[in-house]
Amino acid sequence: MHPTSLNKMRAFAEEYLRDFRGHRLVILDIGSQAVGNMPTYRQFFNNPNWQYYRLDLTEGENVDIAVKDPYSWTEIADNFADVVISGQAFEHIEFPWLTIKEIFRVLKPGGLCCLIAPSAGPEHKHPYDCWRIYPDGMRALAKWAGFEIVEVFTDWGLGEWQDTIGIFQKPTEDGANNAPFGKVESKNIAEGVYLQAIKEPNIYKGPQYYARAYKTLKDKKDYKSAYLYLTAGLNVYPHNIYLRQRIVELCLETKEPEKAVEHVLYLLKAKPINKDSIALVSWIFDITKENDKALILQSLPSTEHELTQMAQFSELAGGFELASACWGKIVEINPQNLNAKLMHAYCVRATGNVELSDRLFDEALEFQLKNNILNRTTIIQRLIDRFGFKNYLEIGVERGLNFLQIRCPVKYAVDHVCKVPNLDRYERFFYKMTSDEFFANPPREIVDGGLDIVFIDGLHTYEQSLRDVENALRFLKPEGFIVMHDCLPDSPATAAPTLEEARKHPQFKGAWTGEVYKTILHLRATRDDLFVAVVNTDWGVGIVRRGKPESIIELDLEEIEKMTYEEFNKNKEYYLNLKPKDWFFKYVSY
Repeated sequence: MHPTSLNKMRAFAEEYLRDFRGHRLVILDIGSQAVGNMPTYRQFFNNPNWQYYRLDLTEGENVDIAVKDPYSWTEIADNFADVVISGQAFEHIEFPWLTIKEIFRVLKPGGLCCLIAPSAGPEHKHPYDCWRIYPDGMRALAKWAGFEIVEVFTDWGLGEWQDTIGIFQKPTEDGANNAPFGKVESKNIAEGVYLQAIKEPNIYKGPQYYARAYKTLKDKKDYKSAYLYLTAGLNVYPHNIYLRQRIVELCLETKEPEKAVEHVLYLLKAKPINKDSIALVSWIFDITKENDKALILQSLPSTEHELTQMAQFSELAGGFELASACWGKIVEINPQNLNAKLMHAYCVRATGNVELSDRLFDEALEFQLKNNILNRTTIIQRLIDRFGFKNYLEIGVERGLNFLQIRCPVKYAVDHVCKVPNLDRYERFFYKMTSDEFFANPPREIVDGGLDIVFIDGLHTYEQSLRDVENALRFLKPEGFIVMHDCLPDSPATAAPTLEEARKHPQFKGAWTGEVYKTILHLRATRDDLFVAVVNTDWGVGIVRRGKPESIIELDLEEIEKMTYEEFNKNKEYYLNLKPKDWFFKYVSY
């Protein structure tokens, strides 16, 4: 028997049988034959009051009973033993579910069973090597036989074999010859032996051992010991990312960020960038001292790609302070990176610095206007500036990257999910509801005064986008505009009717415009009182205004409803009244 198995069986005998040394117990060892000079379990059951029997399939050293049939021990009567033990045997048994039934049969009611079997290790045939047993496998065997489970534990990362131990009890029976143990509760002996193994230098301990020991101790709130196990593990495995992560995790729980800085700096240097690592780093960054923050900032990557990854992982974890630092550094590296400018402003807002966020969003807008960047945002802003509009409604705000840039005296936002952090002065004008609900009961000032400009970027189905346009027209002032996003899909996946269908399409690359384009077709086919065009930029930006149309397309509603992307794509310029960017600049300058 190898040392970890011996240690567990010793603990079983000492802890579970300690109070029964004066009782006459019958103990049966299954698979007992000694191989070579390996020690056996006999040493732990030397007691003059105990009868110790050793069972195997063949006669040999350390065998008292040789059974003819491995799955029917006719040589042994029912309810024979008070205790059945077995170590390093079950992996060699072809049908262990039959063996466990025999163990159940020969145990007295109330008797105890202790099984030890490997969960890992190389093949070793005696004469077979069939199984490695995990905790669930051990529980399944007990359940199959009818045992009550006392404790099950696996030595993850400890030793070559990483043993699983199961301690079970056969239910007692009224009036029967019960074993003397009464109802047995778990003593967690395997866990104790597992933790004590750190003191045994000759037993292999992998990174998983230290991580599992840490978790066990952390769950017990023994943070000091948990920290010692992790540091011991890192002394052996200094480059193990998982152990570094766990130390940072522990420092977060104990609110000792200063102890985590060394490990945070290591995690920042690790490649590839790890999502879980960055989440932990971002949380430490939120609570650590300024001098430690400076060290972390100095250790950030130097490339846009890596900084973007780090920023995105930080955002997902809610670590907006680190995310804003990453986006800010990207802007320093590449002042032309518009997405970084916007995300920097967004993350700064999420940290609570609304004033700085507003300034950054305004600077991003000015950057786009100054450089004649044409997209949904600048189209809306140029229309507002050109016509002196006083109010603005945005449907489908999401995180507010567009909404927070727009400059207009009064801005309304509608979205059934609010992802805009720290709404601040916009709180009164944000309607957390569907667009249908909003238009069913709009604010009194809109009913009385109307809307100057409406941006529709909500649910991208044909039905909903059309309904949003029709509802917006009810309140649109005579000289007002409706701007629509995502009118120009570039593939069947992008143009799928629903996001679920888009994600299943083999051409899906992450973008979904839906069937908003069909709403443009619908308006161009049915409304002779609307000017409708789409600017060829930013996935197609639709412009709708009251007035004479340039043309009316000859399509009936059934044709539009059934139109495929391929059919649309053949004549998209005509169907959409597609305009180049220069057209829009001329349009707002006349």
